[in-house]
Amino acid sequence: MGIREIGNKTGHVVSIVEIMQFMTHNSLFLYKKKGSTALSDRLAAYEAREGSNHKKGAVFVSPSKADLTEGKGYVVTSYETLQEKHQKLTHWTPNTYRGGAYYDFKRRLIKGHTRENLKQINVMGFDIDTKEVDLYALYLGCEELGLPRPNLLLETPRGFQVFYVLETPFYIHKNQDYKSLRVAERLSDNIRKAVSKYVPVDKNCVPFGFYRIPREDNVLDFFDEPANTRELLAWSKQFEEQEKRSFLRVVYDKNDSAFDQTSSDWYRALILSTGIQKGYQSASRNNALMTLALANYSSGRPLEEAYDELDQFNSQLDHPLKKSEFERTLRSAYSGKYKGVKRVYVDGLLELWTDGRVQFQGKEGWYKFKKPREERVRSHYDEREEDILAYLTVHTSPVTPFLEGSLPMLAKTFGMAVSTLKEVLKRSTKVIKHSVGQGRGAYTQLASRSMMFRSLLQKRQERIKHTQLTFSELLPKPNAFPQMLIFPSLQTEMLTYEVDILNRSGASPPGKRHLKLISQSAITYL
Repeated sequence: MGIREIGNKTGHVVSIVEIMQFMTHNSLFLYKKKGSTALSDRLAAYEAREGSNHKKGAVFVSPSKADLTEGKGYVVTSYETLQEKHQKLTHWTPNTYRGGAYYDFKRRLIKGHTRENLKQINVMGFDIDTKEVDLYALYLGCEELGLPRPNLLLETPRGFQVFYVLETPFYIHKNQDYKSLRVAERLSDNIRKAVSKYVPVDKNCVPFGFYRIPREDNVLDFFDEPANTRELLAWSKQFEEQEKRSFLRVVYDKNDSAFDQTSSDWYRALILSTGIQKGYQSASRNNALMTLALANYSSGRPLEEAYDELDQFNSQLDHPLKKSEFERTLRSAYSGKYKGVKRVYVDGLLELWTDGRVQFQGKEGWYKFKKPREERVRSHYDEREEDILAYLTVHTSPVTPFLEGSLPMLAKTFGMAVSTLKEVLKRSTKVIKHSVGQGRGAYTQLASRSMMFRSLLQKRQERIKHTQLTFSELLPKPNAFPQMLIFPSLQTEMLTYEVDILNRSGASPPGKRHLKLISQSAITYL
C-alpha cells in the first residue's frame, strides 16, 4: 500500500502510515531523500514542489522498550521510512522536532528529543497503565467533561494510550520564553487531571515524549475528526475556574465519626466477619467488599490504604474472592461513579453475617441534599440506576455481558418494584435492555454499556488478529493489512453489535427461579 499526501482531516484513512500522517500534520517529508522506492516521475514532481522546503521536521523512533531505556533509536524524516519500518518499531514521538542527531551513530544513541527542540505539538496523549479499566467510562467521561471524542486508542502491553490530534498544532519558538509550549503543557495537565476522575491516568508521564507507535495489531479505535484547538483552550480555562471554585465547597470534618465510616461500629463488625459467602442476593462477598470499599472512599482514605485493609479482609474469608475480582470491585468503588454506602445494603449484610447487635447509625454524607432512602416513598431514579450498574459490574463480564431473566425476577434481584425498574430502564442511557419473546415465555436481557464496550473491544481484537493471520498465510508480505479492515466508528459498531447479539443469541427462556448469564462464546459473529 503506497503513501500519499493527506489533509488535516482525512475523511478516508485506510492505512497505519496515514494515521501517522494525520497525527503529525504532514510535518515530515513524504519520501526518503535517498533510496526511495517511489516512481521516478512522482518523486521528481514532489521534489520540485518540496525540495527547497526546510520547514519539515523529524520524529524519533525506537525498536524496543529496552533500546529506548538505553537512549537508542533512529531519527526519521519521511513517511516512507515509517511505512517501511513501523512493524519493527515500538515507540515514536508523535510530536515533531526541528531535527535530530546521534551521540554515537554506530550505537544508535539519539539526541535532540528535548522540549526546547520541539517544532510543533501535534497531539495530546496520556497513558493508562492497567488493563483492568472501564474504557467506556473514558468516552462517557470525555462527553460529560465537555471534551471531544479521543482520536486514537492504542493497546499497550500494560494498558492503553489515548490521543487527541489537534486541529491546529502548537508551533514552538523561543518567543516569550516558549510561551506556546507552556500553554500546551498546561492544557495537557488539565486534560489528564480531568480524565483521571474516570480512568487511572499516569500523571507522571512526560506529556510530549515517546509513545507507542500505531500498528495494525494495537489500534483499537480511530476517529479522524481532529480536536478544535481553540475550543480545547477555552475548555481548559473553564476547567481551571471550576477547580478554583471547588475549594469553596463545604467539606465534612473527617474526624467526625458520623462521617468517617471506617471507624463506625457497623464497619468494624462487618470487616471482622469471615463467613460471608457468595450467592446471596445483595448480601454476598462482592456486596460486602463493595460496601466496605465505598465506606473507605467516602471517608477520604487513599486507595492504597483501603487496598491493604480490604485485602486482609478478603484473605480471611472462608472463601476469598479471586485477586482480579477483588481489584475490579475495589477500583469500581473508587471510580467516583457511586455516591457512597447504601444503608439498605449495610442493613442486609449486618443482619445476615453478624450477630445483629450492631446497626447502621449516623448521617450518610453522600446524601447531604437528599432525604435518606428509607424516608422516601420512591427512590430517585439515578440511585436505582446505580444499584443496577453496581450489580451488573459484579455479575457480568466481557465474555458474559448480559444478565437475563423475567422483569419480576430482575426487579426482585435489584430490590425494587417492577414499575420502578421499567421507569429506570426507560430513562437510563447506561443500561442496555432487550426484550425477547412474548407472553409468558418472554424474558429481558440487561447489560451495562460499559461491559458491552469491553466485550466489543475483546471481539474486535480477536477478529483483527484472526484476519491478520489469514492474510499472512495468503499474501507474500506478512505485514500486509487489508484495506477492508478500516477501523470503523465504535458508535456504529456498538449498535451493530447489540443488534447482532439480539438476533443471534438463540437462548432459551430462563427457568422461573433463576437468572441466566449469556455467554458470547456460543454466539456466531459476522
